[in-house]
Amino acid sequence: MRGLAAAAVLVALASRPAAALERRFALVVGAPDGGSGTQALRYAERDAQRIYAILTRLGDVRREDAALLLSPGADEVTRVLEELARRSEAARADGDRTLLLFFYSGHARDGALLLRETRLDLARLKKLLEEAKADVRIAFVDSCRSGVLTRAKGVRKVPSFDVSGAGAPHGLIFVTSSGADEDSQESDAIGGSFFTHHLASGLLGDADTSGDGQVTLAEAYAYAYSRTVASTADTAAGVQHPAYLYDLGGAGDVVLTRVSGGGALVFPAATEGNYVVLDGGRRAVAEVSKRSGAARLLALPDGSYTVKKRLSAGDGLLVEEVKLTGGPVEIDEGRMRRIPLEKDPQKGFGGARFSLLGGAGGQTFFGPSAASGYFPPAALLGAELIVRDDLGHGLSWGVDAAVGGGKSSLGLGGGASVPIEFTELSSGVSLVKDLHLGSFTFSLGARVALLYLDRTFPGAGLPSQYFLTLTPGLTGAVSWRFSERFSAVARVRGQYLFYNVDKNMSLGYAEMLGGVEYALGL
Repeated sequence: MRGLAAAAVLVALASRPAAALERRFALVVGAPDGGSGTQALRYAERDAQRIYAILTRLGDVRREDAALLLSPGADEVTRVLEELARRSEAARADGDRTLLLFFYSGHARDGALLLRETRLDLARLKKLLEEAKADVRIAFVDSCRSGVLTRAKGVRKVPSFDVSGAGAPHGLIFVTSSGADEDSQESDAIGGSFFTHHLASGLLGDADTSGDGQVTLAEAYAYAYSRTVASTADTAAGVQHPAYLYDLGGAGDVVLTRVSGGGALVFPAATEGNYVVLDGGRRAVAEVSKRSGAARLLALPDGSYTVKKRLSAGDGLLVEEVKLTGGPVEIDEGRMRRIPLEKDPQKGFGGARFSLLGGAGGQTFFGPSAASGYFPPAALLGAELIVRDDLGHGLSWGVDAAVGGGKSSLGLGGGASVPIEFTELSSGVSLVKDLHLGSFTFSLGARVALLYLDRTFPGAGLPSQYFLTLTPGLTGAVSWRFSERFSAVARVRGQYLFYNVDKNMSLGYAEMLGGVEYALGL
């Protein structure tokens, strides 16, 4: 109840947002590795990347004034924070109002942030921010037991704040993801920590309760608090209560993001319920929780998204595919498809998506016959039609074809040899499991192919040979999505065949391909 009361106080103070700060600096840190004795966090780096993207797109932070550190050490965090503080001081000396923001997602223990095998004491972090010459300094710390900061002396837990006072806001604010004796939790379902996920959703626009097109610090905290408490109420680790230290003077609140204008999903006044927005990789990027009576805007970058709403009866979902191209798109439940719960796109099902892969590579056989030149290395050109999400559960299947060939000399003993040329045709079917990590997708599965070899011996007077067989094997790939439709792909296959043209023997061969994948539909 104390946290809810604090949130209510903060919201009450948000009635008069301050004018835009002219120069903003931000340090965003994602630290999944807390060193020995800790378990690596799955989503700390993604949390940091999300906040960095929001601040530089909607938070008036220039990219040259922002730093994103992934898996740094304590010395690097300290150095970059001190550098941004010096730049903030210089800008202030030139007459600019300044804001310095720090965000951390990672491990903490015994009053310190854990960065690999190094530590940054929370007392040291607080002192660095207190001494920074910026008008407003804000720190968001998403880590276990980060609420220990709220027990520090010298900062008031209840703000002494006069909305009728003179001057713009100035001071220091700490916002933590949990209480002093609570764990901060990650969720596979949302692909991030509960607190950062809800903070991000709020900054994108769902916390804009006033409807003025901007999200203030008070609105963001109240939203993240209520949503984090609700999301963790039934978890095994127990409920998680964000907390804050607030020593802010001046009039009005601090505007963190401006969400009006540009690309956005618009939830009309008549819509009501909880909505989840997924990106092209089926990862949650935001949530919207609203009642009817006021429209809600969610500011997102251009791209393709899936919006889903779970029906109150619990017997299905409403789903809509949306594409943003620089302007607002209104969500219309009349256009949304009704699907059963087992086809939830957030759980790996989103309807079939097709893509075409083309590339070039090579093939090499293993075994004594290959070493003697009977099965020389070959160059290959290949193509594959890939169908994703047709089967659900992150499974994809594909149909591929390749053509290639090679030349070599077949050793006959005694130094004699004859030339050999061969042509190859193959076609296969594969089933793989995809794992999406940011812009990267890792795939592993099985393949069965039909392989045709045609071998000739030019000028040697030997008869031609041909061979047709089925070859089972394994396939693995990594792809990097560098644009909305295009991905760079590196793929490796290992196959087995039983050869019986002139002798019975088992052979293995590997195929390597590099290429580009194009999404046919989004």
